[in-house]
Amino acid sequence: LTSPKLGLVVAVSAPSKTMMIPTLLLAACTATNVEGFAYSPLSLRPIVACGPEATSTSIHMGKRKPSMKERRRQRAKKLPSATVDRGILNELPSVDTWEKTDASVGSKRESIPTSEVAEEDNAAITDEETSIDEETEETFAKASSLVQAQRKSVGCLTHVRKRVEESFPINEAAKGLAEKGYFVYDGFLSKAVDADSENEDAVFGDEMVSEMLSESSSMLANDKMQRDITRIADGEFVAQIVGGENYVLCPRITEYVVSITRHLPPLLNKEYDVIGAGDLPKLDSAASMGSLRLYDRKTKLGTLSFLANPEDAASDDSVSERPFGVVCGDSDGTENDSRRLTAMLYLSSKEWDSSNGGGLTMETDGQKVEAIRDRLVLLRSDTCSYRQEPWLGSDDSGLDQASCAIVHFIQG
Repeated sequence: LTSPKLGLVVAVSAPSKTMMIPTLLLAACTATNVEGFAYSPLSLRPIVACGPEATSTSIHMGKRKPSMKERRRQRAKKLPSATVDRGILNELPSVDTWEKTDASVGSKRESIPTSEVAEEDNAAITDEETSIDEETEETFAKASSLVQAQRKSVGCLTHVRKRVEESFPINEAAKGLAEKGYFVYDGFLSKAVDADSENEDAVFGDEMVSEMLSESSSMLANDKMQRDITRIADGEFVAQIVGGENYVLCPRITEYVVSITRHLPPLLNKEYDVIGAGDLPKLDSAASMGSLRLYDRKTKLGTLSFLANPEDAASDDSVSERPFGVVCGDSDGTENDSRRLTAMLYLSSKEWDSSNGGGLTMETDGQKVEAIRDRLVLLRSDTCSYRQEPWLGSDDSGLDQASCAIVHFIQG
């Protein structure tokens, strides 16, 4: 018998039939006196061990579980009292006598008014955004510059190809090489082919020639050219056009060498077959030798001031006449030299004329070829004998320097 309200449990044990009735009566009496009892088969269990002689009824009242606070109190009563020796603690100052120290960064920031904190945050954000904007603008500028440089490079390569394939008289060139050993063509890059292209290709080509001449002067100023010691008194410098890492030194000249090497030999080889010039060697369109020759009047006059009499230092009459010769040299040199065709493109100002010197003189017919701006000269490297005339120039602006881009096409 159980009572949910009181937590009282009445256990009845009836080991014998003779004790059944009194036990039940006792239970009934108890149930009448205690309100809220209910019978439950699961609650009817022995509380006290019963043997054959047991004749009593055990009533068990469940105990309440002590709380945590009560347990601590009981535990404290059982423990012996302990005394605390403050020792060093007694020497320490009390909390209210501690000295104040500098506040940390965080606490200082908390003491700053909210408006000032917001201003600092906004300033930091503004600085960060400004830095990001500057980096973005710098990156954009570099990318834009790179794109423009690539477009310029493609434009120059394409311009040379179009000049070779569309405007250059390939048939006349092949016949001139077969008959005389040389061919001269003016305005290779800047000549107007027709009225429609006058304002586009001609202007682009003229700008390209000016850039090539400027690159020559820049290479001399930056010590990227070597003095031609074979002509020490002539004020001439030479440099090889190799591309690669040196492309930045002369991009327009390098692009000219690459494009003319790629497109001129195939057309000449084909035209050789058409005119039946079997003795002309076929050229390689995948390799060539590029070089640059520059004349500087100041260097020439400076050298003459040491080598000649002081009164003749400013005169060009002291320059000796040069001999005739072939690019490959004598017959033995031709056998060991793979160069078969030489192209010379003269780079000078528009005011440069015959009085400023330079150019070539052909030995076979005595033809003089002046070093005028944008003139292309083709000559056979193994057979054509010529003489390079000394450069003169003048003290006038734009006439103190001139150069020549040289491409040697090799046998295929």
